[in-house]
Amino acid sequence: MPRKVNSESLNIDRRIISRKLLSGEITEKDLQSLFKKLPDVADNVAEEIENPDEK
Repeated sequence: MPRKVNSESLNIDRRIISRKLLSGEITEKDLQSLFKKLPDVADNVAEEIENPDEK
């Protein structure tokens, strides 16, 4: 049975999102679906920085 996931739940702390994933309150698929709905704000960046973990 699909769950209705509120996009406002993405405004909460990453730890809470992780806890909801672990408890089954939301699924990875739900989370990816919500991420796709987020607007692309890459053009608003003032300065680009590199993430050393992404190399």
